[in-house]
Amino acid sequence: MENDAITACRGIFEDNRLGPIVFSTPELGKWSTAGGLGVMVDELSLGLAAIGEEVWVISPYYDKNKRGESGYLDDCFEWKANINVTIENESLEMGVFYGVYRDVNLVFLHHGDIFPKVYCEGGPKYVIKQLSTWAKASLEVCC
Repeated sequence: MENDAITACRGIFEDNRLGPIVFSTPELGKWSTAGGLGVMVDELSLGLAAIGEEVWVISPYYDKNKRGESGYLDDCFEWKANINVTIENESLEMGVFYGVYRDVNLVFLHHGDIFPKVYCEGGPKYVIKQLSTWAKASLEVCC
């Protein structure tokens, strides 16, 4: 039988759950880390899942990973659907891939022209199109 202090602590913990937590990030752990951001989001999402939070991470499925490989998610994530995002009167169809890794729900969005590789180079107009597409696609997936 638990003592009253432990029961009270469990009650406080359960009553203060954060609910579904969603991270939208250009880098994620072993799939697309180019610097510290991918490691930080990976560790934070895993830590939150370990304490029982529902965690979702949305990240690009880049056409090529840092080793120049394509199709690098095919073994562990499955295609679920395509979504359309309209930017500058252009409809962009993006593939949605889903999987679970260590209790974290992962959603990857694929469009080879918008996300060719992590931090690809491009002019200001391309970068704004990439960011706008990313923002709209992330919101669409959440809906």
